[in-house]
Amino acid sequence: MKKFFLVLVAAVMMSGAATVSAQSPSEAFGLGASLGWYNAGGHLVYAITPAVHVGTQFGLLISDGNTELTFAPYGKFLFKGTKELKPFVIGQFFISSSSVEGSSSTGLLFGGGAEYFITSNFGLFAQIAVLRLPFSPSGSKVSFGLATPAIGAEWFF
Repeated sequence: MKKFFLVLVAAVMMSGAATVSAQSPSEAFGLGASLGWYNAGGHLVYAITPAVHVGTQFGLLISDGNTELTFAPYGKFLFKGTKELKPFVIGQFFISSSSVEGSSSTGLLFGGGAEYFITSNFGLFAQIAVLRLPFSPSGSKVSFGLATPAIGAEWFF
């Protein structure tokens, strides 16, 4: 599944290489798919302005009889950058639940990345977490550093 997703992202990037100047969307809803922070998942997003996006990520991991679900509302601020490539910072509140352990975890996650808008309706992004602040007492520790990368795509309509 991971290989298929990576091949799909690479194919979309290659097909959009000849597309001319696109900019980030404004006042538009969108759907996305990602692989990374919360395993494989999707998200709903709303572009309030070209610089401010809010949304919710959903993640799913099924492994060795364990099912882990994640729900993570987020806010993203995109900097000017070029017309097509926009660096951003992101902040998320996450809630994760595990079926085997019967536990849940919550916390905040902060990071940054960049999004390349092939068209005004389609963007590819890469992001990395920098700070994780868990609220749950389940043994999770505050972590700081360049970890937990993610890649994905967003379609706005």
